Amino acid sequence: MTERGGGGRGLTLVDLPDELLTYIFIKLDYRSLARVEECCKSFRRNVHVNQIWKRTIDTRYGCLSVFLRSQYGILVSSGTEYYDQSFLIKCLVANVSKAAEEASAMMERREKEAEDAREEEEGGGVELPILDDEGGEGKEKDDRGREEETLIHRAIEATSTDHPEESIHNVLSLETRVLSSFFKLCYWSSKGSENPMAGDALVFKLKYPLAVVSSIQIRPFEAHFQRGSPIYAPMFVRFSFGDGKCETTDLASPGDVMGCDRTNGSSATSSGGLLGWNWTSKLYPMAPVNSLQEFKLSPTLCCGGYVRVELLGRTQKQEIDNLYYVCLSFVKVLGKPVLGFNIIKKNDSDQLISTKSWDGGEDVCVPSLVYGAS
Repeated sequence: MTERGGGGRGLTLVDLPDELLTYIFIKLDYRSLARVEECCKSFRRNVHVNQIWKRTIDTRYGCLSVFLRSQYGILVSSGTEYYDQSFLIKCLVANVSKAAEEASAMMERREKEAEDAREEEEGGGVELPILDDEGGEGKEKDDRGREEETLIHRAIEATSTDHPEESIHNVLSLETRVLSSFFKLCYWSSKGSENPMAGDALVFKLKYPLAVVSSIQIRPFEAHFQRGSPIYAPMFVRFSFGDGKCETTDLASPGDVMGCDRTNGSSATSSGGLLGWNWTSKLYPMAPVNSLQEFKLSPTLCCGGYVRVELLGRTQKQEIDNLYYVCLSFVKVLGKPVLGFNIIKKNDSDQLISTKSWDGGEDVCVPSLVYGAS
């Protein structure tokens, strides 16, 4: 918009009176408001002086704790009141948004590079890199030499394991894959079941208590040592974020991809906290092929630091005992960490389990968010 009479400079937001700016800022969602503060000093001053953050949170959610619980599955302890609400929300929103943008950019870059590689292959150029090449799955490398490391810190447990040497820990080890021979085991296997709709679950601890996850990659196991080299893939996979029980349900029927009807017998827990899974994905079909299959997610915050992978339904019987199994040889979680916050777990007796940093080191001087059941 320009001033009448010609020759005048354009009218910008900065030229608007504070009252009108305040009215505009209050209408913004919290992510946009966080970006507004980064525009200029006058906007930042307006947001601070007029308590826009507090007014926005109070109007839409009633209080800070309700906002964090509804948006991120986070509780806030009384100790957090030391921090200004605006500071806490701004830091959390900014850091989560930054991680989500980085995760989205990573996915877009990988898709573009894969498309370029396909075009080069079709045009007689270089051969398309194969993602599931043996020994090349620990760190995914693109044609520019960048490496994208998994967010998984360690495997926790599975609802069932057929033999101790077929441990869930095998799905993370690059060395096991590289050194594997015809007789060495490099996979996880469930126990056998007569029910092809049986479900299993695996739980992994991430490297960070807060992280934005953009995709999960899984490779079913092909048993070359059995006749016909069968592939023990599940029918569907589903993912949960948080910190809950290592359990799942059986698939009701091949056509029922939205619900399950029976609970798996396992009651093992991922960390003893029983804090619950605060986000669960839809069901994704898995192809019964020996390849690294990627399940893309809209960049999603994992609060609590654990990921559950549910494997629903089974596609392959083992010839020797005529039972259905599901086996995986590799699992990888991709995304970006959300830095600048501590996570404190809350157990059933409302006692804080730990105030240490996620890796067990010294206390860090950052806001601590309490995660757990309300």
